[in-house]
Amino acid sequence: MASPLLPEFFTLLAINLFQMLSLLTCLLDERLPKAVPYIYQFAALAGYANMLISKSFFAVFDEYMRFWYCFLYLVVALGNIVAINVYLAISRNLWTIAKVWASAVTMPTLLVSMFFVSTYSITQVSQLPLLVLQIGLVLSAVLMGVCVSIFLSPDLIRRIFTRRRR
Repeated sequence: MASPLLPEFFTLLAINLFQMLSLLTCLLDERLPKAVPYIYQFAALAGYANMLISKSFFAVFDEYMRFWYCFLYLVVALGNIVAINVYLAISRNLWTIAKVWASAVTMPTLLVSMFFVSTYSITQVSQLPLLVLQIGLVLSAVLMGVCVSIFLSPDLIRRIFTRRRR
């Protein structure tokens, strides 16, 4: 049974993630290099080019091939989200912002992406990769719950939202 989702859905999801990264890195303009939002805009344009190529070779590539190059583009987008988190935490030593980024951006996007990948079933591939992805979805949901409880401790929330007294 074929999935109701086309493989190009993952490219559209990744394009939206790159657009989101572009906007969010504009908000963090003092903490990130100035060229980063433009790089993410270019990556989103590359996704649109990927969609045009996929449309041109729709009959040549089978669903299995289209899934893998769309999935790899999604993995690149997710890797960039994690890379920004690591950059803020380790390189810039901004642990508070990195914790908020991890709980507000990184974990939800990883969880949503894992959900869509796990619901996508490929008829050409055995059910083993789908089972592995579903186990990954459950583990990422548990990981997200643990990370949110650790990252958004009451002390951290108090420090973020209280005004500094002079």
